[in-house]
Amino acid sequence: MQPVVTSARATPSVKELAATLAHYLEKISGAPFSLETGDGQAGVVVGTIADFPGLGLDADFELGDPTQREAYLLRSHANGVYLIGATELAVSHAVWGLLDRLGYRQFFPGRHWEVIPRIPDLTLAVDVREAPDFYGRRIWYGFGDWSDNRADKAAWDARNRVASGLSIHSGHAWDAIYSDNRAEFDAHPEYLMSKQPVKFCVSNQDLRRLVVAWALAAFDKNPQRDSISLDPSDGDGWSNPDGSCPDGTVYASVSDRVVTLANEVAAAVNAKYPGKYVGIYAYFKHAPPPTIQVHSNVAVGVATGFITGGYTFDQLIEGWSRQGATVGVREYYSVVISHKDRPGGLPAGDPRAIAARIKRQYAQGARFMSAESSNSWGPGGLGYYLAARILWDSEADTEALINDFFEKAFG
Repeated sequence: MQPVVTSARATPSVKELAATLAHYLEKISGAPFSLETGDGQAGVVVGTIADFPGLGLDADFELGDPTQREAYLLRSHANGVYLIGATELAVSHAVWGLLDRLGYRQFFPGRHWEVIPRIPDLTLAVDVREAPDFYGRRIWYGFGDWSDNRADKAAWDARNRVASGLSIHSGHAWDAIYSDNRAEFDAHPEYLMSKQPVKFCVSNQDLRRLVVAWALAAFDKNPQRDSISLDPSDGDGWSNPDGSCPDGTVYASVSDRVVTLANEVAAAVNAKYPGKYVGIYAYFKHAPPPTIQVHSNVAVGVATGFITGGYTFDQLIEGWSRQGATVGVREYYSVVISHKDRPGGLPAGDPRAIAARIKRQYAQGARFMSAESSNSWGPGGLGYYLAARILWDSEADTEALINDFFEKAFG
């Protein structure tokens, strides 16, 4: 009885989302849903706020705030329902958010874990504006995946709203900087404290200028990107016995060295491209909080493992926040070489603990999540699924989600 409506200005991806919605509404109800173009006054209306300027919904969105790029509106009215997003990504969330309300689930990747309810008489009364609690939500395979599984994982991500509206890159990056500027480093060995692994001599002013230029060039090439990583290469190498680099005496800690470089880059980048971030981890030798202030646009992913200095995670996230950092979490839901994907042997195998950790991390100020995992959905799948749901809504009821999983997946 209700067509699925897109705007004449809708992009191909929005039209595809509308077709997907119509497809699933038909599978749920058994009745066809036509696809139409319209002004949004009637029907199941799918699109961005820019697609339907005549609806007067601008007040429901904060379009200038990058943390609100994933916000969407679901609102039923006498002539239909709005599925309106701030961006195309938000429209995708709106489509899957609506289907979720109707009982659709994609618990794990693959067709066997897709649950499509049968509801011949579809009705809906809703008026909500929804946005994720964590602005970045990544649950990724640390050792990659088989190519024939990737489409299923991408579909699981979309259907469970696992995405990053604000994309913070914080992976190990100094190796790439070294590789991109190899000739310059070869000409100036004083820029390095160590080659294997690559560790910079941060107290060298010319080294810092080189890194600033490298970062600015990356934003010049792609001004739309949200961030750039300046996290050191993995491993040790923070001391040089020959004394050619004075960092060990110039800075109070390894963290101070990393932050000094990240701060200088963040200041230079934001002078030219306001609102951009520099990402690093708080990890291994640079896990302890620094003694210096952190630029507010330096985003720090605090690791829950591989911590040195005798600190707990709680002390780390509190300490980095106190120094001004924007904090997130570098998590380990499964590390193959450590956990071997054994049932009960990986963190994701304790789903209630995963849920409780996310809730606590959000309360501590974390707003980004990068969770190393593995394609181990037997022992870890329920943990991954709960993580996806609670990263979106930190107040979600853990026990209700678990009960819903068992009832819908197994009856």
